[in-house]
Amino acid sequence: MIRIACRIIGWLILIAIVLATVSPIGLRPRLGYGPDFDRFVGFLVSGLFLGFGYRRRWLWAVGLVAVSAFGIEALQYLTPDRHARFWDATVKAAGGVLGVLAAHMVLVLSTS
Repeated sequence: MIRIACRIIGWLILIAIVLATVSPIGLRPRLGYGPDFDRFVGFLVSGLFLGFGYRRRWLWAVGLVAVSAFGIEALQYLTPDRHARFWDATVKAAGGVLGVLAAHMVLVLSTS
């Protein structure tokens, strides 16, 4: 049951990131530490939940967050007031991959 909840939460966070990415720049949520921090944390949290939700398919989850980071960044080409940058996608991917790997390490260490 917890695994299913983690999957749902992870996907909902990714959907929220998509909405924030394609919305006007003024509507983007901010944590107050700069946009790179916001990008990193958003994907880190999503990666954590997806890592716990897909515990046996953690490599798939790593690929999912990495591809999503670059794909979501590319969606900004659809909006006139946003711009896609390779660095932004890299920060997002790093956060997501770290989140999945952290979840995987917790699961591995808890079964040892």
